[in-house]
Amino acid sequence: MFFSLSKLVGHLILPVTLVLIMLSAAPLIRWLGLRRLARFCGTAGGLALIVMLFTPLDNWLLSPLEDRFPQMERQVVVDGDFAGIIVLGGAEDGRLTRAHGQPAVGSGAERFIEAAILSRLRPDLPVVFTGGSGFYSDPAASGGPVAEALLLDLGVPTDRLVIEGRSRDTWENATFSRSLVGDVAGRPWILITSAYHMPRSYGVFIADGWNVQAYPVDYNAPGPIWGWNDYRFVDRLWQIHTAAREWLGLLAYRLTGRLDDIFPAPVVRPVSE
Repeated sequence: MFFSLSKLVGHLILPVTLVLIMLSAAPLIRWLGLRRLARFCGTAGGLALIVMLFTPLDNWLLSPLEDRFPQMERQVVVDGDFAGIIVLGGAEDGRLTRAHGQPAVGSGAERFIEAAILSRLRPDLPVVFTGGSGFYSDPAASGGPVAEALLLDLGVPTDRLVIEGRSRDTWENATFSRSLVGDVAGRPWILITSAYHMPRSYGVFIADGWNVQAYPVDYNAPGPIWGWNDYRFVDRLWQIHTAAREWLGLLAYRLTGRLDDIFPAPVVRPVSE
């Protein structure tokens, strides 16, 4: 139910979606004779679109998410006492993979690249991928087989690779993976996901009893840029959509009890004597 609502309702109330609906609906509303409402939709939608296209709104929304957790140096992974590496799905595309017969990834491919590099640096650690289908209308398009093929091609040994391909949201990532790996509260797991998604992912795993350390990748905020900036209008709209979806996800997860804090931060664990 939670996944269905997030897909059917969540995307409709995001700012970019609302602005496009308002601008598209304005002529029809005017044709129906509702001139004041049409004028409001056109004016409000147009002004909002100008703000989105010509101000650093994308950076203002993304930066707090991406800066919440510091980057982890690879040497820390080499020297640290860890239980394993866990990679969250979302970068892979099960439908495109099925259609064209080769592993398809989009934004966030750094999740797989960095997992493979860390796996080579730490040949003693298992690598766990967790992610099913993110498509509401196509639950069979699981990311599990895509990730398995890709990580094997990148050099992760079969005997160290664990694939969880049923989960369809971040909460299920944590709960479904727990049954596959055993102890999750002892030595820390290295949690790899996109930087903007790390606050929610980390918070969910902590709330579910995991001991994790954040390894954020796939940064998208280049810094505040005003104006037309080489016509990167589509990039700005997509980044605003991504950031707004993540902020809404934090709120929804907190209201449903899946997070202990609306904006999770790194947990400082006491050093045992």
